[in-house]
Amino acid sequence: MYYRGKDVSAENMHQGFTHVFESAFESTEGLAEYVAHPAHVEYANLLLPCLEKIVAIDYKPTIVNL
Repeated sequence: MYYRGKDVSAENMHQGFTHVFESAFESTEGLAEYVAHPAHVEYANLLLPCLEKIVAIDYKPTIVNL
């Protein structure tokens, strides 16, 4: 699954980041396959030099009961 969006927060906590791209995988193995895939590597090598800064976070979602 893949999502993208632009910051619309009124809290001004974006630290200069303006856009988000989120990919969801069913397993850590799926994530590893994606990261190593030649098309991903090629795209990353083209995109990363064009960016001023980037944050990448890999996490396993956990339900929080509030």
